[in-house]
Amino acid sequence: MRSRLTAAALAAFISLAHAAPALAWGAIVVDHHYGEDPEDSGYVMLTQKHPTPDIATSEALLACRDNGDDCEVVLTFRQCGAYAASRTNYGVGEAASRRQAERRALAHCKAAGCRVVVSDCQ
Repeated sequence: MRSRLTAAALAAFISLAHAAPALAWGAIVVDHHYGEDPEDSGYVMLTQKHPTPDIATSEALLACRDNGDDCEVVLTFRQCGAYAASRTNYGVGEAASRRQAERRALAHCKAAGCRVVVSDCQ
């Protein structure tokens, strides 16, 4: 009987361990400096694998505010997220894959010179 309980507990633990990333949240926070190269100016903070969107956002904002003063949450995501920017505009995207999130961010940016600055998956 004890070995069955141990096996059941182990199976439950393994299934929760595999489910945890699906329940994780990430956030992208940016300190924009329009008119400058988006990869050379401002701060882009990415946090990931947090249990709630509020915690992911708070952690990213704290990190950004340590380095900048005009921090803005641009995306909270559960799977993959991306941030694209140009000197005049930005866009974000969320999707099941990094590539699709990047495509959505570029499409949302809608400006000449937009390029992906950061992207990641949970």
